[in-house]
Amino acid sequence: MSEQVCHFGFGVNADYVKYAGVLMTNLVLLHQGQTLCFHLACDGIDKADRDKLDELTERYHNARVFIYDAVKKLEQLNPIRQDAPERLKRSTLIRIVLPALVPQEVRRLVYMDVDMICLQPLNELFALEMNGKAVAAVESLQECKDQAALGLTQGRYFNAGLLVIEMHTWHRKKITQQVLAYYQKYGNRLPLLDQDALNAVINGEFVEIPKRFNRLIEANNPILVKKSADTAILHCVNEAKAWTKGCLPEIQELYWQYVRQSPWQDLQPSEPTTVKAAFFAATTAELSGDYREARRYYVLVINSFTEYYQNKTPELLQAARRECLAAAAAEQKGNNAAAVRYYGLAARRFTEQYLRDHPELVSR
Repeated sequence: MSEQVCHFGFGVNADYVKYAGVLMTNLVLLHQGQTLCFHLACDGIDKADRDKLDELTERYHNARVFIYDAVKKLEQLNPIRQDAPERLKRSTLIRIVLPALVPQEVRRLVYMDVDMICLQPLNELFALEMNGKAVAAVESLQECKDQAALGLTQGRYFNAGLLVIEMHTWHRKKITQQVLAYYQKYGNRLPLLDQDALNAVINGEFVEIPKRFNRLIEANNPILVKKSADTAILHCVNEAKAWTKGCLPEIQELYWQYVRQSPWQDLQPSEPTTVKAAFFAATTAELSGDYREARRYYVLVINSFTEYYQNKTPELLQAARRECLAAAAAEQKGNNAAAVRYYGLAARRFTEQYLRDHPELVSR
């Protein structure tokens, strides 16, 4: 095994330090015998998490953790726009400033979003020929909402969840300064915030790496959890993460094996934060026979959509009400499986109508 020191970077707020720690554990266990340096830029960090990061390095002697305070740099930037999705927090901007925080002697840095699960060693990324480029990443043109608006003359766009950064070239080309200036000027019209800003500045001048290094999945959606045998990294996009309740069993099992081997063994699954995530949590619970949880999430979906469609679509509300009455009748008879099935029908009816009303969401 190569003794090359591998440098990984992360950017998080105080609530996400624990997820960075689990990913660090994941990487350490896949790179045993190698020294891994983790550069963690934080928008706040609790003492308890600092202590657990110390525990991580005591437990795994091949790990080194360096913590950087990104609060002041973030406060100098425009706030993210108010209509940005909940998952796009201020801390997403940290990956723009991270290379400026890491010591100059670091030659190559692999930045990773903390909603990733690593399946294979990543030595290949540290041996990658960069050909004078500052960044290597996985191309993902379907994420780009408007090439012309970003000025992408080469028609190439990358997902910024995993970035191989050649630090000397990044600094020489002043990428941080350029991206920050672009974000400050155009941030209010960038759907994907710093990812769009990075792409606008890089403008296709990146080394393309195989999709297996950044395989996009929805952790709670069986249709969008596809991976090949050589997949190196799973990236949980959109609302549901590997730590969210309702995650698919195969993703849950994979993720929580690293939680159990990390200093964050007391970590608990988080509640879904959107109606879509709650619906998938309900279907997952129903399939596993957890009717109590399935009922809870289906009812949450039904209540949310009932409020949304109030005075809009009476036929839809009437149909859903009939199914809820059937569910209540089944519950009175003690038939929980049938009750959940009826609640599921009502929730699915609402969800399908909502997707018909908002076709732009189907392709996301």
